[in-house]
Amino acid sequence: MSRTDLVVATGRTGRRTADGPAPHVSRVLDYLSGGSDYSGPDKELAVQLLGVAPRLREEVRAHRRHTTRVVKWLAREGYTQFLDLGCGWPYDSGQDEVLHTHDAARTVHERVSTVYVDNFGPAHSRAEMSLTNDPGAAAVRADACDVAALLAAAPVRARFDMERPIAALAHGLLEWQDDHQALDLVNGLHAHLPPGSAVSVTHTATSTQDERSVLAERYVYAASGIAHHPRSAGHIRALLGRWTVQSPGVVPTGLWGSGYGMFAQRLPDNAHDFRASLAAVALKSA
Repeated sequence: MSRTDLVVATGRTGRRTADGPAPHVSRVLDYLSGGSDYSGPDKELAVQLLGVAPRLREEVRAHRRHTTRVVKWLAREGYTQFLDLGCGWPYDSGQDEVLHTHDAARTVHERVSTVYVDNFGPAHSRAEMSLTNDPGAAAVRADACDVAALLAAAPVRARFDMERPIAALAHGLLEWQDDHQALDLVNGLHAHLPPGSAVSVTHTATSTQDERSVLAERYVYAASGIAHHPRSAGHIRALLGRWTVQSPGVVPTGLWGSGYGMFAQRLPDNAHDFRASLAAVALKSA
């Protein structure tokens, strides 16, 4: 295989290099979060990204805090079935503000069913290993875009009651897909999940005060063979067109669930938590 060949894995794997395996977004994020499961090319790409977007280290942490926050909110709303799409590499948790999906949900409900989904082999294997002794959680290696096949997988059927609502997380996922792929995914979730289900989305944003660094970040990814698709709030609302977006709408991730209501549309000048990311939760009508 030549250095210009692409290895396909949900658009998140780049070109192979002469120095090692192709960089992958999951391992790049592991480096940015202070982990150790990355290769030389992953670190090289991460360092290049930090050169144009120093905010990325804090955004990885803020993303995980948001996941914990939104899962607890969904659990308090009555959800006990969680589908974590594009879950990526397992990370150190244990502090109350940064928990994996199943652990966050269990702070509200004792009995919770969680399925983690990723089609990147190493990430899936690590997730599967970490959940070996947990009958309420499972890891599935699958393409999140093929929702019908995913929901038909044996570990999903064994843990989910398809007559009850499911909360799907698409955190940092849609931005690695083009418009057709992203729309197929959110529409597929709407078509195949039970009535009353929810989808939680986080997404790198354009049209923010950090737009210049976001575009530079996109070019760095592109140079490594990884397609990155930041989108505006309006674009994200359009992708969620079949869903009912909940208040406060599509807002800066650091302010989702902050209690600011309509005022969450504007980030305070002194906020540095996720200035270049947007979040929303939407429901499928019962």
